[in-house]
Amino acid sequence: MTMTVPNRKRQASLLNATSTTETSGARSDVASVFTGLPGGVIDGGEIVLLAIKPSMWRPLFESANWLIAGCLLAGILATLAQPIPGLTMLSTVQVLLAVGFGRLGVALAQWAPHWHVLTNRRIIDVCGVRSLRISSCPLVDIRNTYVRRSAPERLNGVGTILFVTTETTATPHAWRSIAEPDAVHAKIRRAIENAIDAHVG
Repeated sequence: MTMTVPNRKRQASLLNATSTTETSGARSDVASVFTGLPGGVIDGGEIVLLAIKPSMWRPLFESANWLIAGCLLAGILATLAQPIPGLTMLSTVQVLLAVGFGRLGVALAQWAPHWHVLTNRRIIDVCGVRSLRISSCPLVDIRNTYVRRSAPERLNGVGTILFVTTETTATPHAWRSIAEPDAVHAKIRRAIENAIDAHVG
């Protein structure tokens, strides 16, 4: 399930929320943020167990190819003294570097309001720059989960948690570049088991 919520003030509130929740007080603080979002992100009786953001390495991972390509191309053209037609050599280098760092800026803007939320009933993804996009999946509809680490993630101690669900039309759920992925994965597995037990009971 996906919905869009246009509300910049709530994005600012999300940025100020605690990134992980362990104590009941912290759970209450984060829950109040998501409960207050238009459209009712948190249902009545739903409890926020965990609210985390992707690692700050994520924007760099997403823009690395652009940064490397821009720097390499700028270096090659500078070495060959071949500016882009109509531009000086200095302007050529500046444009190429600006493209790479511009992509980094976009990635940072996308990272800032991005949250992954685990409740006793669902996983919820909250993201978006101009408006919040909220997607969720009931825990009882998750068939499997596993942790995957790309080479850059492995070097920086983060990982991606992938979800296999019964949904056929929705975009696959993935919590990318999460710090301490094994510990987070274990909490998700416990929540899924508890939700299934409650559903069957």
